[in-house]
Amino acid sequence: MMMDTQVARCSCLRDRRDHALALLDEVLQMFSTAPAANAMSCLVSGLCDLRERLDADKWRLLRSEWMHHPLARVVHQDPLTSWSYRKPRGYPGDARLLDFIYGEANIAAHVSSATRLGREIYGFTSEMACSAAIRERRGVIAKLVDRVAHERGRQISVLSIGAGHLREAAQSRALAEGNVARWMAVDQDKEALAYLARTFAELPIRRVGGSVTGLIAGQHELGSFDVIYAAGLYDHLSDRVAKRLTETAFAMLRPGGELLFANFARGIHDAGYMETFMDWRLLFRDESKVEEIWSDLPRQAIASRRLFMDANRNVIYGLVQRT
Repeated sequence: MMMDTQVARCSCLRDRRDHALALLDEVLQMFSTAPAANAMSCLVSGLCDLRERLDADKWRLLRSEWMHHPLARVVHQDPLTSWSYRKPRGYPGDARLLDFIYGEANIAAHVSSATRLGREIYGFTSEMACSAAIRERRGVIAKLVDRVAHERGRQISVLSIGAGHLREAAQSRALAEGNVARWMAVDQDKEALAYLARTFAELPIRRVGGSVTGLIAGQHELGSFDVIYAAGLYDHLSDRVAKRLTETAFAMLRPGGELLFANFARGIHDAGYMETFMDWRLLFRDESKVEEIWSDLPRQAIASRRLFMDANRNVIYGLVQRT
């Protein structure tokens, strides 16, 4: 019976591998006969379907095989997909990758130097649901800072954990109007911190080189804040570390201060493409998992807390206010 079960599993995996290769072959052919957006839509949808049908181990096994398919050389003409896969800064989801998604001026030359097909694919990937969610996330943070500054009626202090290039600051009316006394940006990427020094030289942006581990260990004396947030950081943190960081950040809030963190939701349509050809693997969570992250906060110190999602239900936000 055990042998029969193993044979059935191998047969199932073989069938899935054949199905996957057929998908990649079909998409490769489509790039020669159809608009790039059509081919990419077929690829993303097909990978989404495969990811949902396979268990984690089989998905991981097949995912590594597909990078040898000729289709990889095609989609890696896209500067966004290529940057994500190559990880020039040594880790996934770096600040420059997000700049490709934001369409910032500092990546324009990189995009223009791509092949025509690469630019067409970039037109698709930069508008995928995950990309739209990241742009919306930037706006959510800027609006939070502006709202808190308006409600306080005074200058506020803000802390960004895993700040990157701090693109949300450029959208903050409160910062532009002088209602932010200091905006502390913590990041372990020295290139990102150097970029902040050049970009925000005339604004009260304070740069701190540091890691999540260092924050949890109390290695940095940062003070207290009216707003603390982490944008894309929690997507890469284990449950244990996410809880510890949340407890650390919550303790740094001033009375009435608010902590916001974001996490990509389980089941997003682009996950298969992100994990394969972009090699951008995140820890997706559902609402119950996000609630666990703040489950050990002292209840008597919580004024309010709520979960909400973005417009397309791709990102879950946790917002908690201190008494």
